[in-house]
Amino acid sequence: MHETSPLVTVGIPTYNRPEGLEKTLACITTQTYTNLEIFVSDNCSTDPGVLPVLEKYAGLDKRVKYHIQKTNLSIVPNFQFLLDNATGKYFMWAADDDQWNNDFIERCVKAMETNKEAAIAITRMDVFDRNNVFVPGKLNRSFLQSNLFYRCFSFIKSPMPNKFFLCGLYRTALVKDVPFHNSWGGEHLFLYEAITKGKFMLVEGPPAFHYFEGGSSKTNASIRKAFNIKSRYYFLDGYIFKYLTYQFRFKHLSFVKKAGLFFSNGAALIFNEEYILYYILIKKPLRAFLNKFKSRPVEYRP
Repeated sequence: MHETSPLVTVGIPTYNRPEGLEKTLACITTQTYTNLEIFVSDNCSTDPGVLPVLEKYAGLDKRVKYHIQKTNLSIVPNFQFLLDNATGKYFMWAADDDQWNNDFIERCVKAMETNKEAAIAITRMDVFDRNNVFVPGKLNRSFLQSNLFYRCFSFIKSPMPNKFFLCGLYRTALVKDVPFHNSWGGEHLFLYEAITKGKFMLVEGPPAFHYFEGGSSKTNASIRKAFNIKSRYYFLDGYIFKYLTYQFRFKHLSFVKKAGLFFSNGAALIFNEEYILYYILIKKPLRAFLNKFKSRPVEYRP
């Protein structure tokens, strides 16, 4: 790699998963892109197998540094800690339950370097569900729209697997001041604010990122406990209300653009097939309308 290649910070959050951590470090330290600082934040693991992995890779590769938290920060603050300490021009999170081809970072950096308006880039991806069953990645179109409203409309309308690009490569300066709230749905709000600052770039070519949904997924009960959720309407508040109003706190947007996002995001929520609004306002009425035209059996009367 050329000496002038920009520095990339890779932040690895880990907790009680030494086997996964070793796989992640093996993936990252063997990347074809070599100008990396690799920073691991151990979230006060209780598994004695974690520390030997950290010491092993720090000894093998001088780019690897690690920090052991004195107390468990919970998941989101540990992610935030890594971003706060990033010094590279580009930054990415590398979870200890995912995997990457060795050209992942190189391809993403090349894409970002050739498009200065991109805030985040990721290659096509493969997804493995909670039962470790392969699901073809659904990032099948680019979000590299120049229009802010259409870009956000596409993001909010997209199904959940289209939002796994949290693990992409970020332009650090654009996301350093984006809050990653320790709340249910906080990662989507982080992404939402990030793409209002710049475009999302889908790097063409074969998948180089392999996301394992089951590795860190939580049940609804554990999610409620982790985020101290008491309201039965937490889904409504966590997504629908915030997608309509969250942009009004953005300092980088004019009021006109904030108001425009209120309406375009509202339309996106209606057309997102994962949300009940789609069923109530589109699917159910359409089905009732089409049923009127279905042929009915003719009754036989002797």
